[in-house]
Amino acid sequence: MGKVTLELTENEMRDLAEVCAMSLTLLGQAMPDGRNPRADRWHKLLVDLVKAGRTVPGIARDMELNPDCGYWFFKRPYIEDAFYSDVLDEYRDAVFWEELVARLAGRTLVEYYGQDSVDEMSPEERASHTEAMTKSLWNEVTHHGLDRLMFMLGPEES
Repeated sequence: MGKVTLELTENEMRDLAEVCAMSLTLLGQAMPDGRNPRADRWHKLLVDLVKAGRTVPGIARDMELNPDCGYWFFKRPYIEDAFYSDVLDEYRDAVFWEELVARLAGRTLVEYYGQDSVDEMSPEERASHTEAMTKSLWNEVTHHGLDRLMFMLGPEES
């Protein structure tokens, strides 16, 4: 297959480099061991695209050869104010709250019915048993965060 040429404005190239930087960050967190050939190909492509951003003088001043990862990447001050950092923060926040609500609902279901009974339930049955609880938990964390959640530790843990 032949090569493809793209013509991008400086702003489009900056956006592409940021999208790649965001993807590299997620890929590094999701698959840090480097044992997946497809992830390795993605990593190489993303690094090449970020590096291509360095050919644009307006973008190059915001980049450096990062000693932690060994390839060209945005400088720390740039990352702190970059849109992709905001997207990552929002994503992490959403995942945290979704996971918290799901785990609390699941834990409550096990406490009420017992692990064996929950294991025998179909996913639809589990969902129907936790639906109202999930709505209540979402309402709670949406309005109060963790402020009113209480965690009880056993005597051996306190």
